[in-house]
Amino acid sequence: MLQCAAGTVEKSKLQLMPYHRFEVEGRIYAVNADRFCCKRLDDRTVAFLSAWEGDPRVQPEDDVRSALVKMGLLVGDQGKTCPDPAAARLERDSRAVAGWLSTDAARTSSLCLMVAQECNMACVYCYGDAGRYGGGGLMTVETSCRSVDWLIRHSGGNRKLNLSFFGGEPLLNLPLIRWTVEYAKQTGEQNGKTFTFSITTNASLADEAAIDFLRANQFEVVISFDGTPAAQDKQRPFKDGRPSYAEVAPRIKQLLSAFPLACGRATLYGGTEPGEVLAAMKEIGFQSCHLVPASGCLLTGVPEEKALFRRDRERAADLRREAAAFVAAVKRHDPAEAAYRLKDRDLSRLTSIGSVPFIVRRLFFCGVGRNYLAVDVDGSLYPCHRFVGMKEYLLGSVSGEEDPPRGLFHESPVTKSEECRQCWLKYVCGGGCTYTNIASASGPFRPDPTYCRQFGQMMETLLDAAGQLTAEDREFLYQNNVVARPPCPLDF
Repeated sequence: MLQCAAGTVEKSKLQLMPYHRFEVEGRIYAVNADRFCCKRLDDRTVAFLSAWEGDPRVQPEDDVRSALVKMGLLVGDQGKTCPDPAAARLERDSRAVAGWLSTDAARTSSLCLMVAQECNMACVYCYGDAGRYGGGGLMTVETSCRSVDWLIRHSGGNRKLNLSFFGGEPLLNLPLIRWTVEYAKQTGEQNGKTFTFSITTNASLADEAAIDFLRANQFEVVISFDGTPAAQDKQRPFKDGRPSYAEVAPRIKQLLSAFPLACGRATLYGGTEPGEVLAAMKEIGFQSCHLVPASGCLLTGVPEEKALFRRDRERAADLRREAAAFVAAVKRHDPAEAAYRLKDRDLSRLTSIGSVPFIVRRLFFCGVGRNYLAVDVDGSLYPCHRFVGMKEYLLGSVSGEEDPPRGLFHESPVTKSEECRQCWLKYVCGGGCTYTNIASASGPFRPDPTYCRQFGQMMETLLDAAGQLTAEDREFLYQNNVVARPPCPLDF
């Protein structure tokens, strides 16, 4: 894999934009890092790029030049002077960040309410200090109402707002959730705002009454579940030491019958096999699965365990197998199998290749500290739920009137970090999770190297899979409703 930095060549004035070249099973691709335009290369273009990387004075033949122009890689020609594209991009991105931060889009539109800083499970990898986040307790009605009022006051022109109920285990405080939802609806209507709701739960308390309430209020549901009985019982036991799989599995099936698109979130820990976890998640009924490695706990000072990430190679291999199976299903015109393969959360990104998320430049990984904040049981504001309890990241209180200072979170790694500025995936990634970056000892603006490696491997796999699909293959997927027809096709 090679990545070339752009630079003016005095003799020829030939200049190429930054690109990433990679190979998968003999298929060679180049990605324009600025436009995120990907092309499979023929032998002549590969030969030219190899020569140019060794000697920038080399000139392309007409057909190769045409291919480079189509990809947007050839930005200079003989006899013309070109500005430094790297400097121009940095200036453009800096303006974009400043411009975005001045809009309503950067105003708070979502609050994560830590309604229960208590949990009935004792997950071995918990980053939240056993769900207590350094404190503990249940949120009161007064605090939840103040949180709703604060969000409405600080949402600017945003009309659509979100409340996310989190913990610990949020269903330990279901009466408060019921109250808060009704209060948000009424107060929102009075102020011209519409609320949506989401919840992350371990499903252990999801009885029929709870499910009916969530369904009636159109909640988006995320279920924390580690897939196999062995992994679930070992990694997510109840507080009293009892295994949890036998108790939560039936409740998960009940939840999925009411919320078929609920996302299953599994944590990979120690020797967990990603392939086995994914298969178990699909077997129980999840259509959307998200597998993530366990992270260190900044709150208690527990460092990252290298063993937690030793499965990233296995996960990459699993994804390659899933991608190959998906492509094979498409080639033999098997819509059911193709749709089944896309249940993998990472592989499902294939449905976005060619649509808006891959064309709009992503300047931040998420909304942490900007349009998304967390509120603890006492009403204190934090950048996101993962920072709750860490006093050095305290931003204020929902009792206050002033907008909290968020300087650190108004900086974009895309412009702040040298690693990100040079990365071919910066506009797709946005710099990585701030909490994970800090937990890996890299710092808020230096992405965790393990994450970078995993994300790069994943994107190469997805781009290769997309590159093997013909126009006929894509039409087959659209006509059989396996994926939605993109409104703005990527030049692939």
